[in-house]
Amino acid sequence: MLLAIPVYNEAGSLEGVFSEILDHFPPQIQAIVAIDDGSSDGSAEILDELSRKHDRIFVRHHQENHGYGCAMIESMQIARKHGYSHLVTMDCDRQHRPEDLIRFIQMDPSIDVVSGSRYLPDSRTQGDAPEDRVEINSRITRRLNQNYGWNLSDSFCGFKRYRMESIDPNQFKETGYAFPMEFWAYCRRMNLEIQELAVSRIYTTDSRSFGDDLDRRRRRYRYYLETLKAAEKKYQVVYPAAPGI
Repeated sequence: MLLAIPVYNEAGSLEGVFSEILDHFPPQIQAIVAIDDGSSDGSAEILDELSRKHDRIFVRHHQENHGYGCAMIESMQIARKHGYSHLVTMDCDRQHRPEDLIRFIQMDPSIDVVSGSRYLPDSRTQGDAPEDRVEINSRITRRLNQNYGWNLSDSFCGFKRYRMESIDPNQFKETGYAFPMEFWAYCRRMNLEIQELAVSRIYTTDSRSFGDDLDRRRRRYRYYLETLKAAEKKYQVVYPAAPGI
């Protein structure tokens, strides 16, 4: 099993997060790969030092920022190339708790996608999630459930476990923050089994910028929706018939 962590300008949290990960490092995880996506705040140097100190930490550097989706696709490609049965992804901005890693690993290995959810009854909360993110997540999640016949509660959590036999990363093209939209359309097309796992909802800061004009709520929602519709067309997603039809 491989653990992948996308990194973009997270110098302030890297050492603490990796220290916690190593403290809770399950033996089922053979390696950690950090995808440095063009950081300019010293994150690259910190990651290189961590890699020198720990033989199971590997770093891939991008000279420029290619986007969250690019880091996800590259992580999946690495997992497939090196024969890992499963890939776990988590963020390093302290919104994901390293102690939850073992819970993802203990889930039935035959499940195609174990998706973290911050909105299940058992999800603990720390801080208030930004209103715009909660609203957009709710609207997109509701649309997926209505059109796909699913019962998701969180369509944007990056804490996930993937069964790599079920996923072909070379199919994916969305390199930005809308990567989950293409991924969900792919899951629907391939009829993958998805199971959610309650994780903590942690927001101690509201510092993330989505770049360009995506910090604007309506523009960001439209970007996600357009990406989802394009992915549904690409994968020829067919909505299930309504009951009685």
